Amino acid sequence: MDLTQKIVAELAKKDCSAGEIKDVTGASYPEIFAILKHLSDVGTVHHYFIYSTPLPVLTYQLKKS
Repeated sequence: MDLTQKIVAELAKKDCSAGEIKDVTGASYPEIFAILKHLSDVGTVHHYFIYSTPLPVLTYQLKKS
């Protein structure tokens, strides 16, 4: 299973931040953000913010078909 498949599989389970994806996959942030950008560009993933203290958390979610 490649990194893209791991990220998609994790997002299929639940919405995740980049940190949660890093914990599960062990990939670096540049690798994760490159794949998330690609998935966003092709319409597979979108993002939203969870507003919490002290800073908002950027969270990713698979788009529903």
